[in-house]
Amino acid sequence: MGAQEDASKRKEFQRRTDDDIDSFLSRSEFKKSAQTAPEKAPEKVPSTAAKVQTAEAKPEPAEEPDQEEQIRAARTSRAEIEAYQDIADLRKKAHKFGHKAAKLFHKYKALDAKAHKCTAKAAAFREKSDGRKQRASEFREREKTFESELSGAATGKTELSPEAIRSKMADLERKAAKQEEVARKNESKAASQTAKASKFRTRSAKFLEDSRYFESESKRYAKRADNLEKAGS
Repeated sequence: MGAQEDASKRKEFQRRTDDDIDSFLSRSEFKKSAQTAPEKAPEKVPSTAAKVQTAEAKPEPAEEPDQEEQIRAARTSRAEIEAYQDIADLRKKAHKFGHKAAKLFHKYKALDAKAHKCTAKAAAFREKSDGRKQRASEFREREKTFESELSGAATGKTELSPEAIRSKMADLERKAAKQEEVARKNESKAASQTAKASKFRTRSAKFLEDSRYFESESKRYAKRADNLEKAGS
């Protein structure tokens, strides 16, 4: 009886010991698993105010430019380009007319210079003609003196014979006629130079008139370009 009770006590003690060990092990594993497992943070639910701020923070889509403004800008740009083109065309025409005016004015000055030269030559030829006429008149005056001597030779008052006096008178007449002939040639040359001068002056006057016309046109186009440029600025 005593041996059976001891055996049953040992079994009971062994059973309790095993139960305690199992219980201890189970508690240790539960603590380890609880320590190693990360705790999940609670999900934050966005509040209504945060939703409103987020909605306000979103950039608004850019508004498309108005079609009428685009058309107006395009028209303005086209008008400016056309204005610049018109100004350039006017400047070009002004330069063209100015160049023609300068060219015609140069021709006018050249012809006017030729006319002055012809006038100077005509004056020189007239002076020569006057000199020749003066010498011819002198020869004729001397011829008249011999006429008085010729009348004296007929009465025997002079030592010269009438034939000698008539020879001298004929020589003086020839010299006077020669001087008058040269004088007429000089007058003809003077008249020719005067005609040339008149011709050159007529042509130069035409060139001067055309030059003034083109100059006025050049100024007119330049003034239009200036006014257009001022209006654009």
